[in-house]
Amino acid sequence: MSNTARLDPHFAAEIMAEPGGEHLLTCMSCGTCAATCLVRRYDPAFNPRLLLRRAGMGLREQVLASAEVWQCSACDACYPRCPQQIHISDVMMAIRSVAIREGYEPPGPFAVVDEAKCSGCAVCTRACPYQAIERVTTTVGGAERAIAHVDHNLCQHCGICVAACPSGAMSLEEYNDRELLTRLGAGGWLDRPGLLQSGQGEPRIAAFVCQWSIHADSEWAALDDLQSDSLRIVRLPCSGRIDAAMILIALTRGADGVLVVGCAEGECHYLRGTYQGRGKVLLLNEMMHQLGLPTGRVLFAESAALDRSVLPRLVNEMRANLTRLPAATPAEMAH
Repeated sequence: MSNTARLDPHFAAEIMAEPGGEHLLTCMSCGTCAATCLVRRYDPAFNPRLLLRRAGMGLREQVLASAEVWQCSACDACYPRCPQQIHISDVMMAIRSVAIREGYEPPGPFAVVDEAKCSGCAVCTRACPYQAIERVTTTVGGAERAIAHVDHNLCQHCGICVAACPSGAMSLEEYNDRELLTRLGAGGWLDRPGLLQSGQGEPRIAAFVCQWSIHADSEWAALDDLQSDSLRIVRLPCSGRIDAAMILIALTRGADGVLVVGCAEGECHYLRGTYQGRGKVLLLNEMMHQLGLPTGRVLFAESAALDRSVLPRLVNEMRANLTRLPAATPAEMAH
């Protein structure tokens, strides 16, 4: 079958009839969006310009069956630079609406709800940047209850809901609490006394790093080489995935300091993940201050798109600060 035979002359009009899709043909394929796109920095195969071009040409099956349809997280980093002033995310959502209507599904992973644990408190509903979670009434264990329900078509697997859930009912493949603790403690890294406990050696730092804040495989490879007995790096899907419990576990089991690194404000892949991650660290530091504990042990930092080698610099600065802190007293260790 020829390429011409596979073209659908009605496909573009169908997309443009969806809310947000009216600017599909306004795109002039300049590539500015691709140069700006945060997803493309992490996955070079993603190219919104090409997807919109194919949609405009009528390549219906090729467009709707592609993974790219689901990858745009609506961060809108491309919008201020688009010479046509197109909200690419709106056009992508219009294409996604057509895909959903025709039975296509996102590849996942998705946040998962443990119905037995869910209390229906709706904290995750308010925390989700994509309105992907709602409360529904269903029967659990023979009783009718309100619980959280995740819409797979909207979930962007950021993990923010997992950190927000007070009952531990939310989980995310590869980024649930058990998996993150396994990575943190691999090779017996946890449960070794740090400088503030033993008074010897280098400060031991646990760094929780948003996977979108470090932009190239070569940079991640360099960071892997940095890992040692004094530094453990754990990737997060978003800095908003961090929670106070994970930080406190690290501090009470051998880490002298915890560094949380997120995207720069305005560059967050998940809209408000940086805001949520920074807020959690600020609240935890306030709590530690009220308990009389040194607040310099937990820091939040942002990594801008053009800021290369930011993590080694942050780690060195934190090490220098930690060496100036007094050793932990027995009472502080008990906390």
